[in-house]
Amino acid sequence: MKKLKAYLIFSILLGVTACGGGSEEASKEIPPKKSPNMAPVAIIQSKNNPVPIVVGSAIVLDGSESTDDISHALQYKWSVKSKPENSYAYIGPTNTNTFNFIPDTIGNYEVSLVVNDGELDSPIIVISIDVVEKQSTQPPNELGKVVFRDGFWTGTILVDKANVNANDYTWSAMALNMENSSSAEIVKDPAGSKQNVAKFTVPDDGQSYRAEIQRKQFKWGHYNYSVSHYIPSTWPIFKYGTILAQWHGYSLNNKNLNPPIALVLSGEKPEWQLHVYHLKPLSSPLAIPETILNRYVLDVPVTYDQWNNWNFDIQWSQLDANNQLIPGVIVVKHNEKEVARISGENNYHQAWPPYFQMGIYRSSWREGAIINRPIGGQPIVAYHKDVVIKDLN
Repeated sequence: MKKLKAYLIFSILLGVTACGGGSEEASKEIPPKKSPNMAPVAIIQSKNNPVPIVVGSAIVLDGSESTDDISHALQYKWSVKSKPENSYAYIGPTNTNTFNFIPDTIGNYEVSLVVNDGELDSPIIVISIDVVEKQSTQPPNELGKVVFRDGFWTGTILVDKANVNANDYTWSAMALNMENSSSAEIVKDPAGSKQNVAKFTVPDDGQSYRAEIQRKQFKWGHYNYSVSHYIPSTWPIFKYGTILAQWHGYSLNNKNLNPPIALVLSGEKPEWQLHVYHLKPLSSPLAIPETILNRYVLDVPVTYDQWNNWNFDIQWSQLDANNQLIPGVIVVKHNEKEVARISGENNYHQAWPPYFQMGIYRSSWREGAIINRPIGGQPIVAYHKDVVIKDLN
């Protein structure tokens, strides 16, 4: 019996071992069938944007909440699908999870996003953005109507020689006497704000003397002009003055005249001056015109590497039906402080009032202006920003 019992235990153990072996072969796993890749889904969200959205504001759109079924790293492709006519809005990088742009005119903008998971594109998603004019918080009687402005948001100095766009950001002309030397371009603020500003450069080559942009005026009456200037510490001080902003008349009896009003950084001292010209009486209708200069030294320190904020409130002088003078008024403010108030004649009373021009004009550097003047020194560089012209009529 003992032998039989031992035999039965051995047989049972052997059977268990045999069963285990057969079960191992039967349990080999069949790989699961791979699910097909699904296209990702693009999602656009607003990121701290103002409401309402106004011209010149920085718009940021966020696509980081876009999804994918297997959590692949997504690639982004943004695009401005449509925008108002004559818009040259600044557009940032188009391949990151956020997208920013700066609208430069009122109207509707459509922005699209497509994301890709490495294999498939998402369906395109498009959002619509309505941009409105920025409203001022000043009292209505101080506003006037903005008839021209340029914050250089577009990254380009736009020139419309036909002068047909009365309420946009286009200049009437660009004056570069040496187009391969003098220059006018858009750069980032040298003071570090990252704002777009206009940079004007005139090299000391014995020929170049101007780099300016101009905007033709509108009608006679009362206008307000704002503009800011930044003078770098590399500014080459010279015996004669440099015009940074001027209101220029038209030729008379085939003679080009001095600008009736000019803001000048003058002399070796140096100092800020306002020049106001008027005509000597003509001895005959065809006489060669001559001008008389009134020079006003402004109580404004000349400081470098910082912005000077100027405001010029100009009521143009006119002649009445009897050819008698109706005096005008010029009020000049620097950093909101009044520094000049000048009454009297302030233009040549031509068919159109003087037009606005800014940049750099240093006539003493033109070829042949000063005999044997040493050349090859530092170029003149000046920066301008935030040009606004208001009609106060």
